[in-house]
Formats: sequence, C-alpha cells, structure tokens
Amino acid sequence: MKKLHGVIPILPAPFTDDGANVDYSDLRSIVDTVIAEGVHGVALLGVASEFYKIDDAERQLMIETTVEHVAGRVPVVVNITRNATALAVKDARHAEEAGADAVMIVPPSFIPPGNEAIIEHIHAVADSVKLPVVIQYAPNVTGVSIPVSTFLDIERQRGGELYIKAESVPPGPLLNSIVEQTEGRMGVFIGNGCVQMYDSLERGAVGMMPGAAMVVPYLAVYEAFMRGDKTTAFRLFNDLLPVLNHTTQAAELFVQFEKTILKARGIVKNDVCRRPNAVPDEAMKTMLRRYSDYVRERFGAPLMP
Repeated sequence: MKKLHGVIPILPAPFTDDGANVDYSDLRSIVDTVIAEGVHGVALLGVASEFYKIDDAERQLMIETTVEHVAGRVPVVVNITRNATALAVKDARHAEEAGADAVMIVPPSFIPPGNEAIIEHIHAVADSVKLPVVIQYAPNVTGVSIPVSTFLDIERQRGGELYIKAESVPPGPLLNSIVEQTEGRMGVFIGNGCVQMYDSLERGAVGMMPGAAMVVPYLAVYEAFMRGDKTTAFRLFNDLLPVLNHTTQAAELFVQFEKTILKARGIVKNDVCRRPNAVPDEAMKTMLRRYSDYVRERFGAPLMP
C-alpha cells in the first residue's frame, strides 16, 4: 500500500428514517461517490461518523461493509476509540481481520490516565496489529492535552509507518514540531474541519481528513498545492474558508450539515442523526443554502443542487 496521503474523508454513519439502524446501502453510496470524486482514502468511525452513538455490532458491520465495498480502490482507515486498552486491542484486531489498511487510535480520554498510561495504551494497540498507525489528537473534543514530547517519544520508540491527525487549536506549532523533529518520518494529517488546511500544507502536512459531503473543494486545494501552484491553492482555500467557518461551528452541527448536504445531493435518503443531536435553526439552514450557490460559482458544483 502506498503511504497515506492526500484527502481522506471521514465517512458519516447514515441511518434509517427512524434512526434505529445503520443504512448500509447509503454507506456504500457515500463510498462510491467520494472515490469517484478522487479521494486518496476513506476513514470511518470518527466524530463525523457519530462513533459514540453506534453499538458494537453496527461498528463491526460498518467496517466490514466499507472494506468489502471499497475493494482495494483506496486505503481504508478505521478509528479505534475505546478507553479500555483490552477493548481497543480487540477492535484493532477486528479491523485488521476485516481488511482495513490502517488504524487511527484515539488516546483514552474518559478520566484521563496520564501520559505514561497513554503511551502504553497506544503501543499496546499498535503492537496488536501489523498496520500503519495514525494517532488522533483532538484535545478540544476529548479534553485531553498531550505534550508534543509524548508524540516524539512514541515515534522514537516505534518507528514504522506512523502518523498523527492534528486537531489541536492552533495546529501549526504541533505540526512544525512533529515534521521538523522527526524529519518527516511521522506524517501529519490536518483535521478539525480542515479550517487551517492551507497553513498546514505550507508547514508540511501530508494530507487532510475532512468530512465526506463536499470533497471536491478540498481536492482542488490539495492538488493545486501539490503541483506547485500555491497561488491557486491559496485562492481556492480562501474561496472555501467561509463555508468551513459556517459548517464547523460545533462538532454536532458539522455532522448534521454533512448529512443535510449528502441528502440534498441524492447520495443518502435522509439526514437523520441519532439523539441527542444538534439542530440548526432556520437562519443556519438558509445560510447553508446560500453557500451552496457560492460553492457552485467557485468550484463548479453546488453543495445542495
């Protein structure tokens, strides 16, 4: 497998109209859409997947369905979110057995155990599989702050194909430290809605993990940057930035906006999020529709046809 890079969207969990079940046909539809649009991989069971509202059986079937339907077209990255090390190991092994190409480990955050225990947890999960590892660092979501020295220690101890998904605010200083002090051995992806995407590419990020509802603008920025046309990349990013400012106001709102866009595009049948969930008011919905026209003018395709 080629090293992870580029635009790797986090797939949402589409539900049936009553929210009772995952709609696996809609999941396949999302997979086909983003691959056709040109993504470099897909990831699932992140915050944008509402992983915290999905039961064990659904989790396993989502992984198996995604891997089977992707069928090797792009790498599949699976989030490992358990706080208990033994359960995280079990989940990582299932992901590997199902055919995932990499695992993304979220450090324990419920009653944070301290840096040494976090390091032990990450090593235990990573050692349980023979896959590339991404460490997701999202302190604004998890409430757990980890010093950069911890990530550097993990990189020195592990070697191999290792990445971090940087979602600290701001991400730049962490990104610089990782890239410079590991001499690029530890690849950095940007997350958190990719609001700092251009700055992160300038600092050496290898890619980004946005949502799945509108990957074309992210791809346009990334591809322009990678071919050396930074002027175009900067302009396209600033064309996209107002949309990101609207859709990333809160994590649950972002999840809802993603599904609203996917439904409007005819990719999924509904925009149901499981409760408790955020409900945008009418002004927010109106603004999203206005941004649909804005994106059409700048990127050639509307958010919401």
